[in-house]
Amino acid sequence: MKITIQQNHAVTEPEITVVCSKLDSRLEEILSYISLIDNTVTGAKDGETFFIPLSEILYFETVDRKVFFYTADGIYETVTKIYQLEEKLENTPFARISKTSIANLKKVRSIKPAENSRLCATLVNGERVIVSRQYLSVIKQKLGVK
Repeated sequence: MKITIQQNHAVTEPEITVVCSKLDSRLEEILSYISLIDNTVTGAKDGETFFIPLSEILYFETVDRKVFFYTADGIYETVTKIYQLEEKLENTPFARISKTSIANLKKVRSIKPAENSRLCATLVNGERVIVSRQYLSVIKQKLGVK
């Protein structure tokens, strides 16, 4: 892979251009990670509104018709619905793992089988989330396991 950087002081916003003969899975992964950098999610905590970068979010979860997202430092509530988040995060390392949860697959440290043909994923902070049977094959594929 060849990387070229051109500095131009007249440029007001960085631009990334990818030139390739074929967009393979390696390039798709790089591009999805780049897309996370500038994207943020608005979340409320203790009466304050925060703008949290997607790259810091471990997972999203719906509880009692409210959507929360979890980082290593805290829990935030967002007004965005889980299906809207799923659409927004379509070409990113985030994936639906159950009817009520979306996880950042880049934050998965390990996986192991769980009862009822499910999967238990341990995140980088030690927290465990369950991947339901319905999403199991997609998650395994995205994680590159059989």
